[in-house]
Amino acid sequence: MDDFINAAVNQLGIGESVAKDATGKVLGMIKNGLGDQFSEVASKLPGAEQLMEQSASSDQPGGGLLGSVTKAASSMLGGGAGQGMEVMGALQKSGLSVEQGGSFITMFIDFIKQKIGDELVAKIFDKIPALRPFVVK
Repeated sequence: MDDFINAAVNQLGIGESVAKDATGKVLGMIKNGLGDQFSEVASKLPGAEQLMEQSASSDQPGGGLLGSVTKAASSMLGGGAGQGMEVMGALQKSGLSVEQGGSFITMFIDFIKQKIGDELVAKIFDKIPALRPFVVK
């Protein structure tokens, strides 16, 4: 995961702590979506578990106003739109702007595709369809 963190820092001009926190949050969402299948993903992404732990320990209880608004909008919109709000809300909590968040997710998906393969990425998209629009073809 260090390769991805370094690439995000260099390409997006963000701090290492922001990149680590955002990566941990996205990995946590993927883990929640995949459940037991996440172990297969984690085994191919060394350092993923540590990033999720660090990100979880940095979370503020309740998520503040942004967290409340994101959760409310997510539940009202449902489905992929709701998940998209959750993903972007998590990235904004990490310190990314909306523009940086979109670029970050695109980079992240490209990176994990190379590491875990198309079959596992397809499983992630089945569980979290909001990530699919960020794929560059």
